[in-house]
Amino acid sequence: MPGHGDHGGHGDHGGDSSRPMCAMNMSLNWSTDNVCVLFDFWRINSGTSLLFSVVAVFFLGYLYESSRARVRQWEQAMAPTGTNESIGAERPLVGSIAVPTSVRWKRALFYGLLVAYSYSLMLIFMTYNGYLMLAVIGGAIAGHYSYSTESWGSVRGASCH
Repeated sequence: MPGHGDHGGHGDHGGDSSRPMCAMNMSLNWSTDNVCVLFDFWRINSGTSLLFSVVAVFFLGYLYESSRARVRQWEQAMAPTGTNESIGAERPLVGSIAVPTSVRWKRALFYGLLVAYSYSLMLIFMTYNGYLMLAVIGGAIAGHYSYSTESWGSVRGASCH
């Protein structure tokens, strides 16, 4: 039976044949052998690359929470005087005051960027690598702790968007 790298006679599809394919695990694993993180060039194949990757992923999770907090602050700064109380992480600006088109476009852009960011974190989590999963969770916890100090709002569960 042909091996996985043989492609069953379908050719190599233009890839670098000297570099092994990324490890693709569909169950929880603690592998440090040829694990690709988001991009083909970001590989874990040693203790050093694992350490770098765990720190980087932790930082990405932390920065996601920072980005969410900054967008909330920007939204509150854009709201007309006296309406800041009606803006929350889960509630849009409501009432008789219309949100200007330019602000709506910027909010939509920020929303799209945060969705793309959160999907990237989800894809890292879906490597099912225990080290990376813990780094995403740890970064999210540390970021939420650091940036959720302004109100007693409900704790919102993480979602892809």
